[in-house]
Amino acid sequence: MQLAIKEVSFEQENAQKPVTVSVDELPEIDVKTANDWLEHDEAVLIDVRETGEYEFDHVPGSLLLPLSFLDTGLFPPIQGLKILILCQIGKRSAAAQKQLAKTGIENTFNIAGGLDAWREAGLDLEGRRHEEGDYAI
Repeated sequence: MQLAIKEVSFEQENAQKPVTVSVDELPEIDVKTANDWLEHDEAVLIDVRETGEYEFDHVPGSLLLPLSFLDTGLFPPIQGLKILILCQIGKRSAAAQKQLAKTGIENTFNIAGGLDAWREAGLDLEGRRHEEGDYAI
């Protein structure tokens, strides 16, 4: 059985009532838009996969912050930039985006399809998967 979350509720500072944010209101973008924003220095990219996944294959310039260690209270303040969130297929990044929304962190964008979509679009990647191996004996 799979559960679908339709709303996220959180308290805003100085608010009298809880604020409810619909999951449908949390923005999602495609990889080409994300790449364009990164190329124009309009965004920062947070990769929420685990360390081994990141080391194997990641977007150049992305910052690793695994979902398993995400502490929204310690999330660095990012001013003047869009916050792009990426995982392998888009599920963990959506969960991270929801956690950030609960604490009032705005201007976040989940990258639809995650790293798989990034790879399929032929965009730049780096990591062990892309290193040339020396297989000489």
